[in-house]
Amino acid sequence: MSRNNIFTKEEKAEILNLLTSLRNSLDGLITREDELRIFNYIYNAYKEKRIQRDIFGTNPVLSSFHTAKIAFEELSLKRDGIIAIMLYSVTDDTTSAEMIAEDFGTGVSRIIRGLTKIRDLYKKNPVVESENFRNLLLSFAEDMRVILIMLSDRLCLMRQIKDSDKVEAKRRVSEEASYLYAPLAHKLGLYKVKSELEDLSLKYLEHDAYYMIK
Repeated sequence: MSRNNIFTKEEKAEILNLLTSLRNSLDGLITREDELRIFNYIYNAYKEKRIQRDIFGTNPVLSSFHTAKIAFEELSLKRDGIIAIMLYSVTDDTTSAEMIAEDFGTGVSRIIRGLTKIRDLYKKNPVVESENFRNLLLSFAEDMRVILIMLSDRLCLMRQIKDSDKVEAKRRVSEEASYLYAPLAHKLGLYKVKSELEDLSLKYLEHDAYYMIK
């Protein structure tokens, strides 16, 4: 998909609606200045052609706004966590922590730094199904909000891919949800998140068994 239609008209409207909903729910914690800066980061990433749809064809910016909504409504994250989620999809290694801290505060910068460290850890550890890797994630995160954001992101993705025909990609993210993210949610006492991740994983991986059990 070309740069010119990375954002469809419907996606732009949905992003604005999600931001309005979050702004109203957070009762002024996200300011108009925050919003303008967030869209400036998005615009710069768009201009530099750093926004690419994923294998499922979803827009990462729109997905990040959906993830922010989940993180707020279901995991009780507040201003710093929500802004970090919306920014992370449009930041890269060239985005300085100092600039983010100046624009949004040290809390947002710290969370994005933690998410970046987790991304780098993923690159270095192709085998992630072990208890050791889960412990590494927890130790690398530093800020527990990083783990909550990871869980929100995977929950968002699992909900989005229900109608996808990308069988292998769907299997991969479902397996990770089952052996990595669901146990993390259990460890943190997030039993509703754990159950949904397990249910969706079974539905995508073992369709017949899922419906027989249901």
